[in-house]
Amino acid sequence: MLSRNLEKSLHRALAHANERHHEYSTLEHLLLALTEDQDVVAVFRACGVDLDRLRREVLNCIDNELANVGTERGDDAKPTACFQRVLQRAAIHVQSSGCGEVTGANVLVAMFAERESHAVYFLQEQGMTRFDAVNYISHGIPKRHGGSREPEVRRSHSGGWPGAGIPGLDLGLRSPMAPFRPLGRTGWGMWGAVQYLKGRLAFMKAELEISDAQEQLWEIFADALRDFLKSRSRPGIAGEAGAATLPERLAMRERDLASDLESLRQWKAIIETFYAGLRDEQRRGADQLLTHLFGF
Repeated sequence: MLSRNLEKSLHRALAHANERHHEYSTLEHLLLALTEDQDVVAVFRACGVDLDRLRREVLNCIDNELANVGTERGDDAKPTACFQRVLQRAAIHVQSSGCGEVTGANVLVAMFAERESHAVYFLQEQGMTRFDAVNYISHGIPKRHGGSREPEVRRSHSGGWPGAGIPGLDLGLRSPMAPFRPLGRTGWGMWGAVQYLKGRLAFMKAELEISDAQEQLWEIFADALRDFLKSRSRPGIAGEAGAATLPERLAMRERDLASDLESLRQWKAIIETFYAGLRDEQRRGADQLLTHLFGF
């Protein structure tokens, strides 16, 4: 079931195309429509997106780059395959997570899977990622100025490693799904988690025998893992350990533990959604492939 705001946004997207006599309504028409959807505007603001700039860039793209999709016939514009995929992906995610209705915010998250589109490019140009959107929608955590998020797991100010129980990947070549181990408290190091991610996801997909019907479910899971590890591959800046008093160190440790908890809650929701769409034998295989990544 679609929310009332989303229904209005879909009508606006088609109207934007029809007004310009475009044969198709694209992701760019949809993104422009979503800039007036209150559910999505809240996410944009939380993620630091300049709405005026976004509207200008999308309008420029629609009026210039998409000028060749016009038609002389009086037929209504039809949604492109990308447009329809995004809606289907959002609906599947909402259904699998047990939520009541699909909102524009869900559609925005689903849009990030269309990586080659102008729409996603405009969002990424402003530093917005799928992880940012999910973090706000699921937990109400806005992106901080400067591009980082307060609850992201980082190297512990008190010298420990608060991210030890969160999914990561090793730099070694022992096995495609070998667990990540921090290298001497230096952080994720050398972008290794991202460097080997593509091959290890391909290995996991083959081992689980993901079917065509499960392809969209798999993409949601894989996209979440990619975004998470990319955001975590950028080391944080730790303070001067020797300059902190005991109360300050305890406060830092408290923030680290809160960060761990937020990451755990996020991954709990992602894994539950993923498992809901798997067969029993696939769940058993996923247990074997994923459990050690969470430190169990």
